[in-house]
Amino acid sequence: MRARGSVLGAVCLIVMACCASPGCVPPESSAVAPVVRPRLESVLPTVTIEIPEPDGPNPDVDGIKIASFLGGETRRFYGIGPVPETLEVIWRTSIGSGTTGGTASSSGMVQWAGTGWTGQPALVREGGKLYLLVGGFDHNLVKIDAETGEELWSYTFDDVIKGSPTVFRMPDTGKLAVVCGSRRGFPRSIADASIAPVRCVDFETGEELWRLTAPRTRSYSRDADSSPVMIGDTLYVAIETGHVYAIDPAKTEERDGHRWPVIKAEQVLLGDSRASSHGGNLVLESSPSVIGDTIYLASGAGHVYGLDKDDLSVVWDHWIGSDLDGSPVTTSDGHILQAVEKQYIPGSGGVLKLDPRKPGEDAVVWFFPTANRTFADWQGGVIGSVAVNDSYGSDARRPALAAFTAIDGNLYVISQDETEGTVAGPQAQSGVPTPKLVFKQNVGGGISTPLMVDDYIIQGGYGATMNVFRIDYEAEGGVPLKDRSGNQWTVGVEKIASFAAGSFESTPIVWQGRIYVGSRDGSFYCLGDPDYASPEAPATP
Repeated sequence: MRARGSVLGAVCLIVMACCASPGCVPPESSAVAPVVRPRLESVLPTVTIEIPEPDGPNPDVDGIKIASFLGGETRRFYGIGPVPETLEVIWRTSIGSGTTGGTASSSGMVQWAGTGWTGQPALVREGGKLYLLVGGFDHNLVKIDAETGEELWSYTFDDVIKGSPTVFRMPDTGKLAVVCGSRRGFPRSIADASIAPVRCVDFETGEELWRLTAPRTRSYSRDADSSPVMIGDTLYVAIETGHVYAIDPAKTEERDGHRWPVIKAEQVLLGDSRASSHGGNLVLESSPSVIGDTIYLASGAGHVYGLDKDDLSVVWDHWIGSDLDGSPVTTSDGHILQAVEKQYIPGSGGVLKLDPRKPGEDAVVWFFPTANRTFADWQGGVIGSVAVNDSYGSDARRPALAAFTAIDGNLYVISQDETEGTVAGPQAQSGVPTPKLVFKQNVGGGISTPLMVDDYIIQGGYGATMNVFRIDYEAEGGVPLKDRSGNQWTVGVEKIASFAAGSFESTPIVWQGRIYVGSRDGSFYCLGDPDYASPEAPATP
């Protein structure tokens, strides 16, 4: 809340507003009768108070709608429906291409087009209009009018942007800001002191507010793919050096001609002696998730860590052993679903369900393995994150499901709660429970995270299509599952729509009949039914 004009006048108005609000309930009885005083005309100056609308999924108010990768700190909100059952191009805007280097398959500079992993846009409603924030391989973070596709401003980074931007409110002013990371700035040396892959810009203008870096470590990277998360007045940022920072985004200091945020706490997550086989592949690429007062991060060193949100000390540690790229996704019943890549481990990759209320070594609830497949630089497993239907009816109204796309080529849908038999775990340990399989279809594989919105799954990948699947919870011949209230359902899944374009590495979002997503073909798309008029935008006469 910010006031202009008389401070005393603002205080009086705030008090009057609070006492008149629906939440200001007087006590039912009082031992002292209220004193009634005559009403006097105010002689205080008139002031204007700016009160931001509450942030959140309500489509009818201004505010941050999708704040970060997979929605925010829980990593399980993907937008609101209706989900379109027809996929046509409403608009398309060019992202273009840019150069980068240092990849596993190339020793020199390469050219990438469009948007990549994780590449999910953020969404803000302001003044009754929707705006997208998109990071691209052309090195630019852009603000786009979600109705028309018009680019409103562009901020240029030193390298390609792979991660998803995060929008937050400055704790001192309430103004909106956007923070995003990029690769380090090839071909400069990894030891270059000027590397600063994390940048924060003003939402209205795209003007830089500050930048952030981390010193070189045993990790072979100084990129920033992770999407930060804002909790209270603290922004939590992870960088591929293994550094995690808790920063005050509103306090900065000048250094080397730029503004840098004040760091409140830091931690370095590089694993232990068991990561010796990883060499320098100790990168921290996942986005932080939150349960209670604990921040969870998956590390390339093979660990899922839990950090105290105040001082970033490690309070929980589950070792898996593989390179972990996907973000820990929290469920509404307090568990974590973690994608596991097939690398550095004797067993298969796949998805683990972990219970962080138990000690790390006892935390495994179940494991779903996927088939091994050499594809590009990968050997198998799941590179993207896991989608869940927890925000869309799984709490006692639908069976709790999870969906993910694997390197083996398939989209999988599984039960979160019900297991069926046992399998070998990531370290080839025997007797690990495995969840019921609900649906499996070859979609060409991918590293994008699918979405689960209402009774639909939205998925894109290396099959070069964006697909919509419908979930039928009363399907004839479907898989029998119970919801968390004990009701019986039969669950089936079928594909109902697809759109062909270049490969999709980026994760989409859904908002009121539209799917927004970038492609490796150099474009960013708004897809849906052109005959559907969103409540945000009246139909053209």
